[in-house]
Amino acid sequence: MKFVPRTPSRLAAGVMSLVCVTCLTGFPVLVGGSGRGLVQAQEVEFGLGPEPGDAWKGKDVTTAYVEALTLAEEHYAGPIDHERLCDAAATGMLRTLDPHSNFFTREEFNEFRSQQQANYSGIGSLITQHGNKVYIWSPIADTPAYRAGLRYGDEIIAVDGESTEGWDVSKVRSRLRGLRSTAVTVTVNRPGESSPITVRIVRDSVGQPSVSNVFMLTPEVGYLAFRRGFAQASGEEVAAAVRQLKVQGAKAIVFDQRDNPGGLVDAARAIAELFLQRGQKIVSIRGRTPRGMTYENALTANNPNPEDVPLVVLINGGSASAAEILAGALQDHDRALLVGETTFGKGLVQTPYRLPDGYGLTLTSAKYYTPTGRLIQRRYDNVSLYDYQRRRSRTEATGKDGLTKYLTDGKRTVYGGLGITPDVEVKGETYTLAQGQLTSLTFLFGRLLANGQVEGFAQYRVPRDVDYNHTLQDSDYPITDQLLAAFKTFAQPRLQEFGIAPTALAGNDAFLRQQLRREILTAAYGFDTAQEVTIREEAVVKRAIAEVPQSRSLAENARRLTPSPLRPTNSFKN
Repeated sequence: MKFVPRTPSRLAAGVMSLVCVTCLTGFPVLVGGSGRGLVQAQEVEFGLGPEPGDAWKGKDVTTAYVEALTLAEEHYAGPIDHERLCDAAATGMLRTLDPHSNFFTREEFNEFRSQQQANYSGIGSLITQHGNKVYIWSPIADTPAYRAGLRYGDEIIAVDGESTEGWDVSKVRSRLRGLRSTAVTVTVNRPGESSPITVRIVRDSVGQPSVSNVFMLTPEVGYLAFRRGFAQASGEEVAAAVRQLKVQGAKAIVFDQRDNPGGLVDAARAIAELFLQRGQKIVSIRGRTPRGMTYENALTANNPNPEDVPLVVLINGGSASAAEILAGALQDHDRALLVGETTFGKGLVQTPYRLPDGYGLTLTSAKYYTPTGRLIQRRYDNVSLYDYQRRRSRTEATGKDGLTKYLTDGKRTVYGGLGITPDVEVKGETYTLAQGQLTSLTFLFGRLLANGQVEGFAQYRVPRDVDYNHTLQDSDYPITDQLLAAFKTFAQPRLQEFGIAPTALAGNDAFLRQQLRREILTAAYGFDTAQEVTIREEAVVKRAIAEVPQSRSLAENARRLTPSPLRPTNSFKN
């Protein structure tokens, strides 16, 4: 067949732009888990890649790539979704590098940037899906959703006049979010109301605080939940929460970092400086410049008057990146006792790049090391992305055997290679399949209860105004035997609809009491306050309280240490 020269199609040219972006130069931005710092994408030559004569033939590869895309566009038997094909090509290319170099669609990149800035533009409400319906779970305080009168348990049946039948929670969320100052119309069904309620809501900037819960576990032990990521204001939030707990009488603090996905390294540094002595190393960042030079930046504490309150830090497999930087620094300097499960093991630094038309990507540019020299990152070679994300590999199955040992300032043994290992291991809470399924029924019963629609329990009707500043008391909305029985009467005929075994209601009374109380408290006081019910009963939290004396010994030893001043390292090597 005769070869006919082709001009690259718009599809091929578009993907080519994405390919070329990986060769953009510039000193890596020192960022946290996902990173920040934006540059304009542009098509560039490959001249800053391998030197002439190297085995990699950039122009030959890209020419063949463009040719293949053009042929697909011209001769494929079915229709081609150009945007999806471009997305898949860029995603596949980056995934061959490591698990954390990622390509983002427009919507994903906007979400990514919102997480880094700890805010987004929308109506300001947590939503949840049960069965094939989506509900308001908890309007956030002082947001458009709350001011418009949306309430716990409202079923969202239409957005901008379009029925939500068949929509999942992700689609509803994407339609509720939008540009600030734009309007969206939301229609809901509310128990006890004879007809749907329609409200017009003007979207606004909605804050996402890093610190969600601050309360006293015991008269002398405070609790601080820091589980939503490291953002620009995280250091100030944590400092304010520590001050609040000390005013309330806290002599020790349980600092909860479970499931914290990470974020800005500057935020991790700011929080570490609250507790570490001036001159103590927080993290080392080692990488390579586009010219092939290696570098190391060591971030050190610079607070002349750090807090000396004893700390127990909770971690688990969802604690990643900047959360691991903070946990590792506090552990290496014997400043905190770590309780829970081994962290995720993400020690790769990503630098983000903004692409044309709102797309974006993050590219790994360096690695994190703790003060003792531990590499946070787990190995990802010869492991599928699925197994990597779920921490399933042959190496991890061996536990601490074979891991490199390191010594903390106080000569305690810690381990490197699989993330940050806790000092005291406590497995996280596990729930049966039946318990997970029953949460849909506890929510559906809760929405009726909160709206005064459960006969004989009018006292559980929740006032219209949510008291977000309420200090939870044991006497608030107790789940009596009579109320539990009413729930079971409600749930029994609905078990089959939700695929729940008829025996599920037996033997789960303690779980059901906790879930029912959490639902009614969410309606009355908001999501964060209601979480206190669950937090207090968790095994890892109870163990943390028991380990406070050991954390106090570590804090006292840390005060006696006189660290030698460390100068920040900023060196380059060929």
